[in-house]
Amino acid sequence: MARVLSAIIFLPILFAALWLGAPIWFSAIAAAGVMIGLYEYYRLASHGGEVQGLAAAAAALAAFYYERHELIVAIIAALVIVEMLAQLFTRAKDEDFSEMLPAAAMRVFGVLYVAVLGGYIIAIRVIEKPDIPRLAPKLLTLFFIVVFAGDTGAYYTGRAMGRRRLAPRVSPGKTVEGAIGGLAGNVAAALIAHFTFFPELKIAHAVPLALAMGLLGITGDLCESMLKRGARAKDAGNLIPGHGGLLDRLDSMLFNAPLLYYFYLIFLK
Repeated sequence: MARVLSAIIFLPILFAALWLGAPIWFSAIAAAGVMIGLYEYYRLASHGGEVQGLAAAAAALAAFYYERHELIVAIIAALVIVEMLAQLFTRAKDEDFSEMLPAAAMRVFGVLYVAVLGGYIIAIRVIEKPDIPRLAPKLLTLFFIVVFAGDTGAYYTGRAMGRRRLAPRVSPGKTVEGAIGGLAGNVAAALIAHFTFFPELKIAHAVPLALAMGLLGITGDLCESMLKRGARAKDAGNLIPGHGGLLDRLDSMLFNAPLLYYFYLIFLK
């Protein structure tokens, strides 16, 4: 019930910002979600470094919003330098350097994993293509309904029919049957999008795109579960009742945001 109530409250706000507001409003919501997700990642990693990581993430998200993607490489390079300097000058004289490499790597990886991948959601929102009206809201609505339909299909199919575990070492609750149900939900959502609000999305593209998104969503979910298992945590946070933290909701989206952006560049630009 908590999962349903959270969706009822959050989704209208999300779609209203997407369809009724200027790009800045949805982008601000997306940026806040990414920044909170990155903070949750740092809490899981337990190695600190939030200040430089969050600053680099904010800069990367701004680069996505202003369509200056080439600056992201410079931002990551600057983060690496700052992080190495922080390791060099902040460790106590009697402290060994055995933790330096994993600490620095975790901090930089968090920006790449959460902010750079998640930043493609903002990159999609600022797309403008006059010959396809409201393309950015259409793409992002497709994005969310395909991801949500896959999650819902996997959850309920797994509960009703799940027998064979998909990845027992990482996530014992996920099943092969649930994954198949999730993929069916992904495809159904993409077809509904084509026939309702997104006729420019060809069926020949919609089905393979949905399957690819479904497979990446499953992979992203398992990877985030692996991170939580490594940190001995059940959830990344407790911000959203019934769902855990924001990183727990971003898990299947992070791998899919770049896919959808480059799908647009190849097939719709």
